[in-house]
Amino acid sequence: MPAVVLAKVRRPGIAPRRLRRVLAHVLRRHRAPARAQVTVVLVSDRAIRVLNRRFLRKDRSTDVLAFPGGDRSFLGEVVVSVDRARAQAKAAGHDPATEIALLAAHGLLHLLGYSDRTAARRAWMMRRQRRLLHELGIEVRG
Repeated sequence: MPAVVLAKVRRPGIAPRRLRRVLAHVLRRHRAPARAQVTVVLVSDRAIRVLNRRFLRKDRSTDVLAFPGGDRSFLGEVVVSVDRARAQAKAAGHDPATEIALLAAHGLLHLLGYSDRTAARRAWMMRRQRRLLHELGIEVRG
C-alpha cells in the first residue's frame, strides 16, 4: 500500500480511504516508484506544536509538517493538524476534508522535492495542489 493514514485524533475530519486516494493520485501523477510509500498522521494542534518545536525549533503550531524518509521506497511522513485544518477550511469556505486533503498533498509534494520558500514557488506549488485535487473532483476554495 503506497499510503498509510494514521488518525491520532477522535474525529479526523476525512475518511482514511479518501485521503489514501488523494495520496495515491499525487504519487501516480509524479511517477513515483510503484513501491514508494508515505505515511500521513492526523494530529491535534498541540501535537503538531510539539513536533514543530522539537524538530524545527519553532515553538508554535502549524498546519502541516513533512519529514523526509531515508530512500525512494519510503518517501517519509506528513503530519497534518486537524485543528488547524478545520479553522482554515472555515475561513476558506470549504469542508475540513478538502483542507486536510490539500495539506496532505502539500506535504507529499515537499517529500517529492517541491519547495515553497519563495513567493513564486509557493504560488506555483499551490496551483499544483489545487490542480491535483481538481483532477479527483475536489474543489478548493479561497
